[in-house]
Amino acid sequence: MSCKRMVSSMLKARLKTWQDLGLERHVPVLADDPQEHCQLKEAVRVLSFLSNDYLGLASDKRWQQLVAESFAMAAPSASASRLAGGHRQCMQQAEQALAEYFGHERALLVSSGFQGNAAIVAGLVQPGQPVFVDKRIHASTAHALAASGARIFPYRHADMEHLQRRLEGCTGSMQPMVFTESLFSMDGTLTDVEALLALKRRYDFFLVVDEAHALGCLGPGGRGLCAGHAREVDVVLGTLGKGLGLFGAFILLGEECARALEHFASPLMHSTALPPAHALACTRLVELLPGLEKERQRLAGNALFLREALKQRGCTTLGAAHIVALPLGLEDCAQKVCLSLQRKGILVLAARFPTVPVHQALLRFSVTARHTQDILQETACCVASSLQEQ
Repeated sequence: MSCKRMVSSMLKARLKTWQDLGLERHVPVLADDPQEHCQLKEAVRVLSFLSNDYLGLASDKRWQQLVAESFAMAAPSASASRLAGGHRQCMQQAEQALAEYFGHERALLVSSGFQGNAAIVAGLVQPGQPVFVDKRIHASTAHALAASGARIFPYRHADMEHLQRRLEGCTGSMQPMVFTESLFSMDGTLTDVEALLALKRRYDFFLVVDEAHALGCLGPGGRGLCAGHAREVDVVLGTLGKGLGLFGAFILLGEECARALEHFASPLMHSTALPPAHALACTRLVELLPGLEKERQRLAGNALFLREALKQRGCTTLGAAHIVALPLGLEDCAQKVCLSLQRKGILVLAARFPTVPVHQALLRFSVTARHTQDILQETACCVASSLQEQ
């Protein structure tokens, strides 16, 4: 058998195994301009809970115009990495605006949250360093840590007492590091930031917090759950492509750590920089953030409304913010309920292994400020109906 046919056969077998385990993926095709009222390619009306456009900025005509103006004013490509091609003045201004708004010394713009987490690990984690990581950390961090040569110590999801017990057993001369998210992307769990910082004061670890799903939406002015703690939270990862309605990501950190990433983080050093036009849009975005309080309040109210509507119909939900998770357990059950909801015109993510642990599958509802109470009420009714069908 030729190598090409051997690889093809192996891939077919692997995909068949995934299908048999109820882990097959199907990507829905949506209309080009999705709102909370979306359309599939076949023009069937559906209600979507797939988007992380939490504040509705990505579909806001005013913001779209500002982005369009930015791209009309400046180059649409940086054409090189910041290391090889130099650091544009407009990029420096955008990073400074982000750093000042979120209360950190420096900010580094990167092309995605995945790349940002990979850069943090590549630039700051040393071989043999003890690293304590929440078991539900994002795949971008988990994959990067696996290749870092660090000594990895997982702790139970959002369990500060278990983290403390693990820290107590830490030995060696290298400073320990802790990686967590503030708002976990799949089950909506919120980290107890105050308890985490109390542990940091006691055990003196280096703290990295992924705030990708929180920035823009939670905390004063949308500054996240770590707002006001820049002296204790060493590094924060934020994305622009979720609640902030743009694309790309940024890393908030101190001057020394920023210099380390500029010297040692291959994902930052060897990737083409974001374009100057993006930097202009990013600066304008920072100016908008303080004025989005109504959207943040509406988002919080919508999430609470959906939780209550589901609770009234006998459903148990996880989380406490705008990511509403409905635990179902078995992978095939989650997929069947998901497909049933799709037939009823509701698009929701069936989160299954490896996105979540085996047999801890769930439905993930991404609530936005654009959803209405009528939409949320209709969704809760459809969920209850689909669950009864199983």
